[in-house]
Order: sequence, then structure tokens, then C-alpha cells
Amino acid sequence: MSEVFSILLHNRQRYEQGKEGLWFSLPTTTEKLQEALREIGISADNPQDFFLYDYRSPQERPIKLPRDLVLSADVDELNFLAARLEKLDAAELSELNAALTSPQSDFHSIGQIIDYPDNVDYYVHLPDVTGTGQLGDYYLNRSGMVDMPEEWKAGIFLPRFGLHIANTEHGVFTDYGYLVKSGDEWQRVHEGQPVPEKYRVMAYPAPEILRDEAPARTVQPEVAPTAEAAAPPPVVPITLNSQNSADRMKEITDRLETGIQELFESERYKAYLTSMAKFHSYSFNNTLLIAMQGGQLVAGYNKWRDDFHRNVKRGEKGIKILAPAPYKVKKEVPKLDEQGKPVMDKDGKPLTEVQETQVPAFKIVSVFDVSQTEGEPLPSIGVDELAGNVEQYEDFFKALEQTSPVPMTFEDIPGGSHGYYHLTEKRIAIQENMSELQTLKTAIHEIAHAKLHAIDPDAPVTEQADPPDSRTREVQAESVAYAVCQHYGLDTSDYSFGYVAGWSSGKDLKELRASLETIRATAHELITTIDGHLAELQQQRQAQQAVEQIVEQAAEQPAPDSVFSKLPPEQQQEMTDSVKAMLQTLIDADVKSTGEVTQGTLDAIQTQGFVLSGDGTLQRAEAQPEPQPWNGIDGLLNNKPIMPEATPTERANALIDWAERNGQRMGNEERRLIVEYAEAVGNTDKVIELINRLCEHGYEMQHGHVDELVKSRIDREIAEAKAAQQPTLDPTAEPVVTILFTESPDLEMGQQMPLHEADALFARLDAEHRGGGYYDKTDFRIDFTFQGEPHSYSGRQDFGDRDGSLIEHIREYQTFYLNDEKWKDHLTRQGGPEAWAEDHASREAFLTEIIPYMELHCNLSRLEQEAQTRLASSDTLTPEETAYYGALVDYAMECRPLLNHGEPLPEMPKLTDFDQSLQDYKAQVEAEIAQEAADAGMTVEEYAAAGYEAPQQDTFSIYQLKDGDATRDLRFEPLEQVKAAGLRVDRENYELVYTAPLSDTDTLEDIFVRFNMDRPQDFTGHSLSMSDVIVLHRGEQETAHYLDRGGYTEVPEFLQEQKQLTPDDLETGETVKTPRGTFHVTAMSREQIEAAGYGFHHQSDDGKYLIMGNGTRAFAVAAEQAQRDNPLKTAEQTIEQNGNMIDGIINNTPTVDELEAKVKAGEQISLVDLANAVKADKERGKGAKPEKKPSIRAQLRADKEKAQKKNAKQKSQDLERS
Repeated sequence: MSEVFSILLHNRQRYEQGKEGLWFSLPTTTEKLQEALREIGISADNPQDFFLYDYRSPQERPIKLPRDLVLSADVDELNFLAARLEKLDAAELSELNAALTSPQSDFHSIGQIIDYPDNVDYYVHLPDVTGTGQLGDYYLNRSGMVDMPEEWKAGIFLPRFGLHIANTEHGVFTDYGYLVKSGDEWQRVHEGQPVPEKYRVMAYPAPEILRDEAPARTVQPEVAPTAEAAAPPPVVPITLNSQNSADRMKEITDRLETGIQELFESERYKAYLTSMAKFHSYSFNNTLLIAMQGGQLVAGYNKWRDDFHRNVKRGEKGIKILAPAPYKVKKEVPKLDEQGKPVMDKDGKPLTEVQETQVPAFKIVSVFDVSQTEGEPLPSIGVDELAGNVEQYEDFFKALEQTSPVPMTFEDIPGGSHGYYHLTEKRIAIQENMSELQTLKTAIHEIAHAKLHAIDPDAPVTEQADPPDSRTREVQAESVAYAVCQHYGLDTSDYSFGYVAGWSSGKDLKELRASLETIRATAHELITTIDGHLAELQQQRQAQQAVEQIVEQAAEQPAPDSVFSKLPPEQQQEMTDSVKAMLQTLIDADVKSTGEVTQGTLDAIQTQGFVLSGDGTLQRAEAQPEPQPWNGIDGLLNNKPIMPEATPTERANALIDWAERNGQRMGNEERRLIVEYAEAVGNTDKVIELINRLCEHGYEMQHGHVDELVKSRIDREIAEAKAAQQPTLDPTAEPVVTILFTESPDLEMGQQMPLHEADALFARLDAEHRGGGYYDKTDFRIDFTFQGEPHSYSGRQDFGDRDGSLIEHIREYQTFYLNDEKWKDHLTRQGGPEAWAEDHASREAFLTEIIPYMELHCNLSRLEQEAQTRLASSDTLTPEETAYYGALVDYAMECRPLLNHGEPLPEMPKLTDFDQSLQDYKAQVEAEIAQEAADAGMTVEEYAAAGYEAPQQDTFSIYQLKDGDATRDLRFEPLEQVKAAGLRVDRENYELVYTAPLSDTDTLEDIFVRFNMDRPQDFTGHSLSMSDVIVLHRGEQETAHYLDRGGYTEVPEFLQEQKQLTPDDLETGETVKTPRGTFHVTAMSREQIEAAGYGFHHQSDDGKYLIMGNGTRAFAVAAEQAQRDNPLKTAEQTIEQNGNMIDGIINNTPTVDELEAKVKAGEQISLVDLANAVKADKERGKGAKPEKKPSIRAQLRADKEKAQKKNAKQKSQDLERS
């Protein structure tokens, strides 16, 4: 089998030790795989340590499989995939790679990729098409699908044509070519089916040796499994080898540390939590020790014998745990008075006293598991499982409600969540209509959150403890819930702790121990509290049943009056006392557990004809008329709509009157809420629904205020309704943001603002929020016009979670769900791969289209604001600037409707558009371009498409040595002699004297003859001679040829840029001292140092050296001839105007012509120099019209050539370094 792709096999323990895994190629056989697994230490003894770490494919036949899909698949799937892909030819594999790397990839599982060989015709693949221009060319000229005259095709812009094709047929460009779906239906063959037996290779090899801890044993023949429950794991007590107590204590604490580190494997962790559920009152150390040694139900030797009449079996070794063993010591300490201050003697010295202090300590003791004992059967120990009947469920849930530190409510929670704990509102929400078991488990989980992770939002940030990260919070809450459920016998089979290994990775021992102790303490607190409430509820239920029994006995026959009034006086008194006693029991239980009388007890008091007075005593209630049952109202009266012509307020008041026609049922606050709701929603059916609810419960009549949950929901509906009533969005305007709900004091529900204002405001509120684990939740809606159609987007941002601005928050939210695997799994389970694909495409479109659209709107508004701000300070603006900023305001207004309708935006105004001198400059450049295009025989458009360059023509150039002593030893010398002297053919020593076109037939000899026998008239150099260089330019190739004694010799070094020598490079080590200072001597000539940017400054007194400076540094060079003293030297040094340039010339301010020459040479000049030159020319009387300047295009071209030379030099240096 040849390698299709390889996977990196790894052992988790080896990985944590920094060891390498093993690359393993597929497809393969079982034998080869087992051999590889043995090599990395994986066997049937430790399958949990095996995992895949990476994948790769051969360079000559790459396969671009999604890494996450490979690493989440099993080896059998991957082996089957490799066998399937092995049969693909190069074209089919290239098509698969294009499909796998497509931004809209259809592959979301290994099973789908396995099915690809059966669906190679599902796509049309053009491997050599990677851009819109190539696609346009393919369809126009190669596909045979476009029938038009050839002369018409030349006028089609291929990139735009290709883009239109790609958009029309929904094709995509990838690194492997262009891909589009053919229209064939995808054939689902192997996806979702078991891997065929032929390709199943995964089997863990048998372990070569037993674990060190396991005792030797005889292998027994296998027997058929029985239906009995699996036996509990054997007890394996810890063996301590040390003799003295200190060393034994160290041994057991070392075992504890090892136990903690090994604990965080899924099944071991579960076993520990199960032990903790049974021994929740034990310390963390003892809980872990019992779990490590396999204990299920433990007690001391004497306790088994005396309390349970069971004896420890002969030979059993005890489970080691720690028991308190404090001891007392006497210690002399300062004596303190009642205020805690030191007591002084008469000399002012502190008095001391001897105190006995208890020092905490522990000792190792032995306990025994029930499996290590024998004797009488055990009584029922622990807690009975909840059978699921309503009575027990209601009691248990009430106990949870009383245990919870915050209220619990039921609601419909979107997104599939079972429940959540709200940090700032301090409440727990549970998904309604779940099973009783799931409801209880969810409640326990959220109560754990409320106990462990509550914060005080009003406390200063400095006083708030750093909250644990989200993963730690979830591990803690889930672990507590598992232990509590285990304790009460709730089904825990769906709990999985596979993630705890990843959570614990990287945490130190102290942090892990702290989390485990937190989990244990919280589970113990919850179990203890729930037990107490269950006991109280049982007492209340017994008291309630007794009351009901008395009432049933008394109610022998129905009567319109109360049952009590029909009883004989003696029985009335007896019943009154009994009922009062039972009701008082209920009241006492309520006050003890919750601090107030519950509604259920109040209902029982009212039912039994009593009232609870202000001092807490029970009194007989006076007879009250029975309220009429509420039957509700509907939306029609006499089959006609209710007051169709009335206003919502009038209709609401009429409905209230109708509902209360037989008596008051609502309070004033509830009536006001109904009217406000009617005015906002304008929907009679919804108003009637609210009236029915308020009348049925009569909450305000009983409690004196509106039900807060109802009010909160109605307030929100009112805010949303008010927001929805805003005028229709202007299609030419910026998007509008509406605040639907907010906890921020800086916002109001129903508030509206432009998008750019909301974007900045949300960023400020998020940054200024102090955080600390709670947030200001804000629901918003954005209304906008996109592609000419009205749209809206609703979301929620929590200020304080550091999402940033509104747009940044939306981008983060969409990106998260775009890449979240849990969300993907949820959608796939709910609606199949199509649901995920649709959601994925929608979010991608939002990120790539809507977000940029919103950002453009914000940028336009900020641009408009900045321009308006500048215009407001018009006294400081020039006329050109005023016109420019006014144009920017108009530009923003012009762009908004275009942006909303998906049309391209015009080019933004520039300040240069309003500067006449720059406009003249632009016109001159355009004229020069037109002339250059005409000279090249091209249109301006063709010239622009060619990069403003005429078609390249082959040329040759003649270089001859510069005049001067620096080239004296090179002139007319053969190349051999030049090299023998240690010199080289350096382009810096030459000047270009001629350039002309080079025909295909021209040779170097032809050029030599022409420039010696028949020189062109425009040639100004000397006849071609030895040491001249001819450079030939043929296409992209350039060669240099040295005219040598016997012909031409190629000199590549002539074309290489050389490093510019500096005076430092040629320092001789000598120094020269003049009245101006001491200067280092350099071996450069005057010409060389001047070429390096140095000018003459002064001469040494003996005339042997010239001091050359560049304004910051100076060197001495040998004087080539004695220079006469300049009689103007002293005068120049005192009155020189030109930057202290001491060069023998007084006031040598450059002329305008000289500065132009510098510009032509590529040098930079300052505006100050130019102004001084103009002034000096006027003073010198040089007002003559200067020579015509070179064209702007010529100057730009010269700059470009200079930059190209510089880049060529850099490239050459890079090549040399490589």
C-alpha cells in the first residue's frame, strides 16, 4: 500500500513528558497499526491515553483534508478514507482539493469525503483557471459556449466578464482552480454507515506486562457474563513502608499529591465524586484517600463490631485515612486587657502570662470497607432514590427552592439551554416543560453556580475577588451537581467528565486542590441544607394532612356557609384549637426556613377561616362573600368587535369596566399597566389576554403591588412596541439603532440614534464599565436599507464584557457562531447538514457584506462631522479649503442612498481638486502623457494599460572612463593588467556616453567598426578603445563587455552596484592637527571623498593635507598640489552667509540654475534654498527667463529609474547574503 496521507499517533502521557509521537501512513493493516501502537506505549491497558495529534500528506500528491475533521475521526474511518482516495487520478484529486479548500466547502464530515469518489461529477473543475480574467478568457475563447464575431470579442473586458460568470453560476476560485457545481445530485453511499469490515484496523494490542501495583494472579478461562450487576472494584489499601510517624505522614501526603494529579481522568474523576457524595462530611483529603483505595462504605474496626455487629475479615488491611490528633503546649505571651491592648507593669514594661494553646495535628488511622467485613445484614443506609412520583418531586423541588440563595423561575429559554444563573438580576431560570429528573438536575447545577460564583455588583472593584474562568466555573458547578445527584439517587448516567483532563492541564497542584476542596465543601453544604429542608417539609406535610383530615371529618354534608359554622359548639372549639395548632406549626416552619410566612401557608390559613394578624397571632376570620369565579372575557361582544372606532385607551378602560362589572378584581397599578400596554401594542386580543391574567390571579389585591415578573415582561413588550411604531426608515438615511431594553443608566428603552453615534456610544459604555463579572445588558435593533430593501438586525450587547463598539460586538458574535463546533453540532442534530450550511452561509454573508456596509456608513458620518467641524471654523480656512470641506459634506449625503441601494460610490473629493496650481500641474502631466502616448504610437488608454511605458526596444550603451586621476591607472589598459593591479571594472568610474537601438543582427564587432570608422554625428565620446565597456540590452537580459586587447571580455561585475566607500573604510591610523582641531587621515583622494559627500573646509598649515567635511564629520586627505593661501579666507570665515561653508568663496548662495541642476541629478533641495536662490538671482540682476525645465514626466521617470537601481542593488546584496 502506498501512502495516501499520514496521521501522527500519540500517547497522552508521552506527550506531557515532551516526547514525540509516531507518523503512521494510511491505508494500513491491523498488524502494522498494533506494532505502531506498541511503539508509543499504547495497549488495551491504557486506551484512554491514545489520541491523534496531526496529519500530513505527501508533497507530490497533496490532500487538503480539514485538520479538525481528521483529528476528530476514528482510525477506521480514516483508513477507509485513505483506501477510497488512493483510487483517484490526479485530475480527480485536484478537483477534491479545490472542493476542500473552497470558502463554501460542502464537506463537514469524514463520511462526506469518503463519498467523494462516487460523486466526481458533482463538480465542474477548471484547474488552470484561478482568476476572473482567466475564467472570462476560458468562456469567451476556449469553451465554445460564446458565439460572436472575433472582432467583438476584443472589446470585452475579460476580468469583468469572468466575474459576471462566477457570480451567475455561484462558482469559486481556489488555489486548485475554479470550481462550480454541475447540478448533479450528491449520492450518499457510505456516509453514516459503519466502516466495512475490510478496512477496520483499530484494535489495541494486549498489554505486555501487568501494572506494578497489581498482585500476581492466575489467568482464568473466560466465562459468559451474567445478568447480575458488576461487582464493585476491590479494595486496595495503601502500603506505608516507613516506621516512624513523620515519615509515614510524608508518604501518605505524597500519595495524596500523586492522587490529585492522576484524578483528572473521566472515570477516575467520576469515582472520586461518587465517593464524595457518600462521604460529603469527610475532609477533602480523606474523601480522596478513600476513593484512591476503592472504599465504598467505610467505618472503624470497633464501629463495625459494636454498631453493625459485623467483624473485619481475617487478613484484611485497613484503608488509610487521616484523623485529628491535636496536642496542647504552654507558651508565654504578652498579657492583654479587655480592649486587646498590652498590660504594662509599674515600670512601663509589658507583662506576660503563660497560656495553653492547642496545636492542630493529624495521625494516620485505619478504617475498613463493608466488603472487608462479614456479619449481620446492613440496614438501609443512605438516601432512597427518588421514584419520580409527583409528591416526592414537589417536596424535593421545594427544598431546592428554599436552599437556593436566589429565586428560581420557569421560562422558555432559546438556544437549547436547560437553565442559567443571572448574575446581576440574582435569579435562576429553568427551561419549562422538561422532565422532572432533568428539572431537578438543572436546578442543582444552577444553585451550585449561585452558591459558588455570585458577586456583589455594588461592591467596589477592589473588594471583589477575581472570578474563576468560565471553564473552571462550569467544572465546579457540574461536579457539585453530580455529587448531590449521586447522594439522592438521581440518575447520573448522562454526566461526562472527559473535559476535566484538558481543564486541569497546566494548573498547579495548589490550584487543583483548591478547586476540589471548593467542590467538596459546596456539595456538603447543599446536601446538609437540602436534608434539613426536606425534613421540615415532611413535618409541614404531616401537619397539613392532619388539618385536611379534621376538615374532612367535620364536613359530613355540604352547606352554603363555612363548614365550621355547622359544627356543634364543643366540636367547633376542639377543631379551632387543633387547626390553630397545626397552622401555627406551618407558620413556625416557614419563619425558621425562609424568615417569612410562605404563600402556601397563607392560603391554608385563609382556607381554614383564619387570618394572620400583625402581631403574628391567628384569629378567626369574619364571614366573607365568596368571590365569583373568573370565566374570562373574549374579543367579541354580541359577535361584533369591541368599540372599533374608539382609541386604544378608551377600549382598554371599557374592557377593565367589563371585567370588574361584578366587583373589583384589580388594583390601580394593574389598571394603569393595562392602559399603557393598550396604548403601546394597539392589539385588543393581547390586552384582553393581560386583563384575564391579572383578574385570574388578583395579585395586587392580595399583595398590594403588581407582580414584578408580569410587570417586567409587559414593560419590555411596551418598549418593543413603542420602538416598532417609529416612522418608516428613510432609504436615503444612515441606519438607525433602537434600544429595546437596557440596564445601563446612560440609555433609555425606546431611545433611537444613528448607527455611528450608537457605535461610538456602545464602545464608550463598554470601556467605562467596571466589569467585575457582571454587565449592563442592552437589547438593540438596527433598521437599515440594504440593496434597496428594508432590513433589521436585533441583538444584545453586555457592557463590561469588553466587546468594544456596537459593530465590533456584532462581528465578534457572528464570528463566534460561525466557528463554534457546539453550535454546528446543535444545528446539524436539529436540522441536518443543510441547516448548518444555511446558517454558515448567512453568517459569512453578514460578515463580508453587512458589516462592511455598516462600517462605510459610520465612516461617511464621521467624515461629514469632521468636515462640518472644520467649516464651523471658517475664519481659519482658505477659500480652497472651504470649498473642499463643503464638497465632503455633499459627498457624504450623495453616498448614503447609493450605499443603501448597493451601487458603487463615487471617488471622494481631494483638496488638490480645489488648488489651481495643482490643477495646472495635473493638466501639464496629462498633456505630457498624451504626447508620450502619441510618440509611442498608442492611445492614452493603451499607454496607461502598459504602465506608461513605450514598448521595450533592444538597445546598446557605450561607457567610457571618466576624466581625472582616479581613473588614470585604468585608462586604455587590458583587463588582465587591471585585475593584476587589484582593480576591477567598476561602473562608478565610467560615464554613459551613448545609447542607441540594437537590431537583431548587430554584433559587438559591428558596433566597434561603426564607432571607429563611421561614428554617428551625435556621438561625443572618443573612438572605441581598450577599457571602454559596451552594455547590450536584449529583452530582459543585460550583459556588459570590456573592450580588451584581443576582442571583448564579458564583465558581469560592471552591472553590479558597488558599496559606496566611506572615509572610515580607508583610515590610515594617522592624525593631522590644525588650529581647528585634530582629524583622522583617510587614504581617499579628493575626488573620492567629494563623491562621498564631503566638501573642502580648510587646509593644514603645512599645506600637505586638505580637511574635508560634510557638516557633521571631517577627515584629512593628502593634498595633490600645494594650494595657495586664499587672501579672502579670513573675510570668508567672518561674513560667510551660506551655512558656514568655508570653501574659498564668499557668499556662494547657489543660483536657481544650480538648484535645477541638483534636481535633475536626483538630489533634494529645500524651499529655503530655493527662496534664497531666487532672492540672490534678483540681487545679482539675473532676471532673465530661465531655460525650459525638463518635463514632469521626465523627472518622474528619472526618479523611477533611480529607485529601480536602488532596488536592483538591494536585490544583489540579498543574493550575495543568501
